[in-house]
Amino acid sequence: MAEKTVEGVDGRMWLVNIKIMWSDRSEGFEHEKEGGRKAVIGIIVVLGLLWFALIAWKFQVPAVSVPWWVVLILLGIAAFFPIRWALRRPRRLVVEGGQWPDDGGGGGPSETWSGFVRGRAEARAEYKQAIRTLQKRGTPARANSPLQPQ
Repeated sequence: MAEKTVEGVDGRMWLVNIKIMWSDRSEGFEHEKEGGRKAVIGIIVVLGLLWFALIAWKFQVPAVSVPWWVVLILLGIAAFFPIRWALRRPRRLVVEGGQWPDDGGGGGPSETWSGFVRGRAEARAEYKQAIRTLQKRGTPARANSPLQPQ
């Protein structure tokens, strides 16, 4: 989680933070972009069969020597999907604040903007863009921003 206090171009203070969302709250159309459960099950079955064939072959023919790089490639393939899953989790970007300095600080934040971004790199880019937009324009959103007023 990243969090930063930013002073806008107009003197208002904003709190920009980003959190990883472990439960998937994505839109309904997202399931059409990815392979879904059947594709994941198919890939796991194929990888399991390849591992089983390699191990069975090694024990059936003792003269067979499996190179270290083959084992390394298979471990890389097996680790690819969990790492990709963790890096592609949606992040929630929240921008709160917008109180004028002379308001006296009563109550909570006067404005809240939030939105979801999928992927670590995209989330960091949106986080930095929101900070730059606050410093240049005084509002966290721009035309194609995922941030929406709450």
